[in-house]
Amino acid sequence: MAKKKKSKRKVEPQFERRIKTIAEREPPEPDYYDDEEEDDYEPQQHSRRASHDEEDSGRPQRSWPYVLALLFAWGIIGGAVFFSHWISELPDTRGLLAQGPSHDITILDVHGRQIARRGLTHGTMVDVSNLPSYVPEAFIAIEDRRFRDHFGLDPIGLARAAFENMIAGHVTQGGSTLTQQLAKNLFLDPKRTFERKTQEAFLALYLESRYTKDQILTLYLNRVYFGDGVTGIEAAAEAFFGKPASQLTLPEAAMLAGSVKAPTRYNPVFHADASVTRGAVVLRAMENAGFITDGQRAAAQATRPRVVRDTATDGSGYFSDWVVSQIDNYVGSITEPVVVQTTFDLTTQEEAERAVARNFAQYAAKLHASQAALVAMTPNGAIRAMVGGRAYAQSPYNRATSALRQPGSAFKPFLYLTAFEHGHKPSDMMNDGPINIHGWKPGNYEGHFEGEMTLTHAFAKSSNVVAAQLIVEVGPKAVAKTAHRLGINSSLLAVPSLALGSSAVTPLELTAAYAPFANGGNAVIPYGISAIATKKGKLIWERKGSGRGRVMSEENAAEVVSLMTEVVATGTGKAARLDERPSAGKTGTTQDFHDAWFVGFTADLVTGVWVGNDDNSSMVHSTGGVLPAHVFHSFMEDAEKGLPVKPLSAIAAMPVAEVPSDATPVTPAAEKPPATIEDILNRLAGTGTQSSVTPQ
Repeated sequence: MAKKKKSKRKVEPQFERRIKTIAEREPPEPDYYDDEEEDDYEPQQHSRRASHDEEDSGRPQRSWPYVLALLFAWGIIGGAVFFSHWISELPDTRGLLAQGPSHDITILDVHGRQIARRGLTHGTMVDVSNLPSYVPEAFIAIEDRRFRDHFGLDPIGLARAAFENMIAGHVTQGGSTLTQQLAKNLFLDPKRTFERKTQEAFLALYLESRYTKDQILTLYLNRVYFGDGVTGIEAAAEAFFGKPASQLTLPEAAMLAGSVKAPTRYNPVFHADASVTRGAVVLRAMENAGFITDGQRAAAQATRPRVVRDTATDGSGYFSDWVVSQIDNYVGSITEPVVVQTTFDLTTQEEAERAVARNFAQYAAKLHASQAALVAMTPNGAIRAMVGGRAYAQSPYNRATSALRQPGSAFKPFLYLTAFEHGHKPSDMMNDGPINIHGWKPGNYEGHFEGEMTLTHAFAKSSNVVAAQLIVEVGPKAVAKTAHRLGINSSLLAVPSLALGSSAVTPLELTAAYAPFANGGNAVIPYGISAIATKKGKLIWERKGSGRGRVMSEENAAEVVSLMTEVVATGTGKAARLDERPSAGKTGTTQDFHDAWFVGFTADLVTGVWVGNDDNSSMVHSTGGVLPAHVFHSFMEDAEKGLPVKPLSAIAAMPVAEVPSDATPVTPAAEKPPATIEDILNRLAGTGTQSSVTPQ
């Protein structure tokens, strides 16, 4: 047999050393090919004899294993970098089980009645081992039935949720585990983004690697939100059932577990029936999971828990939120349970909410009005009632303190005060006729002009034409300065249209800016907190001092008040006039009926009412003299019932001959004095560290 002739391969320099090493380590490969076959198989880059046909043949080349190995190596490196990035972004989870500082805040009204209890996020860390077994089991059954078996993520739950969502055609289930929910509650924002969900998954795995299942349950139960400002199982048990979490019954535990899906919709206080129905769903889930028997489920379902609610009204949450947002400014970070004594009056608040509801039921539909705000304060700025919207449970956004709306003609008292300070008098004559101010042609609401009239009549009829002439004369900057001096904090654009209330303000600041007219000329700082003490009775902070001092003369104050009394007597605010006591005020209506106002006062209360729509849509011919004026009248009649009839403070300072006959004061009747901080401290000292204060 002829000896086969070996073909010589010319090796590229970069491979020579590697091939030599391989040759020394491994035996030579048997030569199974003849010369022709070997030439065909030989890689192109290793032979100069490869033809173009061989290049086009598409046969595998011997360099591809190295390329794949290189890609695989880079993939590992990239994955490691990506994973290390997520690890570096994970928060420190050490110390989560440690007892945190208390944020337990009990808010009392002016007579010592409890308005709300807020901020129990870290008040008492309750270990799951100290709870009845059915309490954590209720949450597991309805939120994460395989909690004891999964590793932080539940593939079965995710697949089930994906299938249900596909069948429904939209997202109906989430598939998140209790551990994922805990990770979100502890560290993440609620945005539904891919990055956030990825972080949530990493954190769930991270928490499962560091804590036992019982520890994760403990963390979850102490951090989950139950609505109405209540966070944690201990706070929820006390807030809704008046007992510690260790004493919860099975139906109570089911109601709390069911509420976390939608804390507002299933709130045990404001939506008790829906909460009970949801609790029945939880009980059925507990039976299906084997946590309770059919008999236990039936017995629990037949027992309706007694929900304990505050003495507060449904809408008191607006004031409570406002108070809580200010506490840190007075005492800094809270480290122990505190009691906040406020100026609020629950009885007055109930009357305010009733006035809004009653008049909205009568007028709102035909006027296409959906929202309202009401603020009532004493002439020195102490808040007595605050309605921030139609229903706190549905929308906790506080329109009384946060909504910036144009005041319309309710801004005119600041214009007229400026005019009086520049020498005008209520009896001065002005022409109510067509004018043109650099292209601006203001008109009156009625669509016609009345000719010559006094400033008193122009104010009562809310003449826009006269107001425009006055602001051109005194200057927009002077009017803006007057408004700021009296208590308007929002930015005001110093243009002629400011006379008609073109710059937006909040109901709270506009009402507070009317207080100087009610008290004879002193600006106020609206306030709701009078004192703060610990639950053990130690006084931390007490309000001292007064407002901003005198901002107008008694004479000018009396002149403006005389105009405002004419508004409710013969002008646009006749619907607001009270039956048996002196009152004053001003209506306000903005262009296209976006906003309607009435702000007025007696000797006892200054009250501002706003009506409109959150989306700023127009109402149907809703002026300040209709719905807002009726709300003011209804509220003030109830709030002042039984109080002595007193003259308006500014009018009382006028010479006797100028005091209206119906403003004659009568002998004051006895009224219940507000609780002092000493009363509260004495009561706290007698009750030790109890979690609530007995209402008077």
